[in-house]
Amino acid sequence: MEPVFQGIHKKDPDFEKAHAQCANTIGEFIDLVKKADKSTCMSKLRFRDPDLSEKEGTDHLFYLWLSNVIYHENENMLSGVFFEIPEGFEKWHQVGKRLGFDPEDVFDWMVIDSSEHMMGGFTIRVTRDRLETEEEKKNFDAYIGISSYEPIKL
Repeated sequence: MEPVFQGIHKKDPDFEKAHAQCANTIGEFIDLVKKADKSTCMSKLRFRDPDLSEKEGTDHLFYLWLSNVIYHENENMLSGVFFEIPEGFEKWHQVGKRLGFDPEDVFDWMVIDSSEHMMGGFTIRVTRDRLETEEEKKNFDAYIGISSYEPIKL
């Protein structure tokens, strides 16, 4: 299946709320990463498109999920592996390469356990809620590998 990339407005209130939920629970994510055994731990990070930003004279940002996230306790940092790269971004990062990042750089996080139960995934939930049909939602869940969603603790 082809990667799915979606545009969002930088001042979208639903995504701003989702990012705030992520920031408020980053400690929970780190705890889950430390305990992860058969779970898939993922982080969504913000990247700047250098070519388009230079060409248009303004920052163009996009977000990518990194998988296989691990926590490096001595450095208090995380790292994850690229598994999808938008066209043109390959000159900076490659699928399969690991990237280190600070916890405060995480825009969203999710942990999917071996029974396909998801914790976190705040922006994923916004995207899914905006799909129009149950069939679209079913296909979205299958693409991500989710069968159920943990309720969000407020």
